[in-house]
Amino acid sequence: MPVSSCDVLLQIEQPNGDWKCTGFRGVPAATRSWICVASAGSPLGRQTAAELGQQLAAALTAASPDVRVEEVDCPGLPATLDPAAHPDWQKLLVLLAAPDRRLAGLSWYENWESDEHAAAVMTVLPSPDLLRYLDPAITDDSHLLRRINAIAWSGNVGEVIPALLSRARVTMDAARVFLSYRRAETEAMARQLFDQLTHEGFAVFLDRFSIPPGYDFQRRLNQELEDKSMLLLLESCSLKDSRWTQHEIDFAKRYRLGLACVRMPDVKPADVLASVASRPRLTLSLADFTAPPAPACPPYPAAWPELTPDAAGRVVTFLKQEHAAALFDRRRRMRHDVWLALAGAGVAVDYTPVGPLRVRTGCREHLIWVTTRPPGVDDFRALYAARQRVAGEAAVVGPQAALEPDSRQRLTWLAGRSGCPAFDEGKLADFARCVAGWT
Repeated sequence: MPVSSCDVLLQIEQPNGDWKCTGFRGVPAATRSWICVASAGSPLGRQTAAELGQQLAAALTAASPDVRVEEVDCPGLPATLDPAAHPDWQKLLVLLAAPDRRLAGLSWYENWESDEHAAAVMTVLPSPDLLRYLDPAITDDSHLLRRINAIAWSGNVGEVIPALLSRARVTMDAARVFLSYRRAETEAMARQLFDQLTHEGFAVFLDRFSIPPGYDFQRRLNQELEDKSMLLLLESCSLKDSRWTQHEIDFAKRYRLGLACVRMPDVKPADVLASVASRPRLTLSLADFTAPPAPACPPYPAAWPELTPDAAGRVVTFLKQEHAAALFDRRRRMRHDVWLALAGAGVAVDYTPVGPLRVRTGCREHLIWVTTRPPGVDDFRALYAARQRVAGEAAVVGPQAALEPDSRQRLTWLAGRSGCPAFDEGKLADFARCVAGWT
């Protein structure tokens, strides 16, 4: 495939110092993205870059059954990038540090940092100690490599992939997870994961911290679910008896949220909730906890303590992997549903898996922006920018049914200011009829 037709382009430094470019078509991405992974030039760094490239390629290939992969000619060397020459790409330079060579302040890195031309730099470290991996000559706090907030990995460099895809705007959505649990059994673990995931950059819902006093619990619960990308169940013995848990599971299935489970050691396979039996699952052992479970008040059999650091890290890694897959799957399925609704209303749709959908009524072209969470500022801003290149109308489609009045007012204001109406994904037939009437 020609580079110009790629949805995502990976440019990866190889162990021998050469560069390999791979093109991906059919990725359900938010924007077209060019991701370049570079090391500091050491053998270990180059090997790590190649490993990250392989795992990135696997994640993109698994994003949809429609993905096509092909090795392509690189547009040029990373050191010679002119970001203005590639206006249709979101460009991300990933700089990998390694223990055997520090990152030097090479001047060409600056070419990849441009808000005006959609280019950014991201540093990836084997541990959080940034100064350990920077050339000691870089002492100015205004230097690019000291300004950029780095991300660290511990067990496997692939741990950074969700954050990387988000920064490259492939997934665009922030990492958002809803924790479902029984307080009497897994509160200590839920609070621990809330803290660790929050430090990892996730927006996490936990009922103890996320619903202010005086708000309708049911309505706020639904709004928080609608806003999240993934439901993580802490599967304890009494979870199956919770009506709230079943409501959350039903909501996640109806609105295409990702759904994964972490199973406590005392939950027998026969006692797993039938509604989540086929979902991805990480099963814990007694050795994964800092202490044995304490007795709990009936009817709850046990109160589980916090996880060991290693076990908590495994849970977070498991969640990151499932979250990335869920984002791709939700976006793909939702765009397909929008396309079906428009086609059923007789609207001509130029279906592409990336960016806004282009539709035609009469002799004018219009744009439809699809978002997997309630529409926000970034959605309207992206659509407003794209609309400058077409003469027709533009609209946003996303979940809205559970929005509280204050959130709905903000959405109405954004739609009015941008001139781009927002439609609820739960009313696609009404949306399609409206678009069919555009002239």
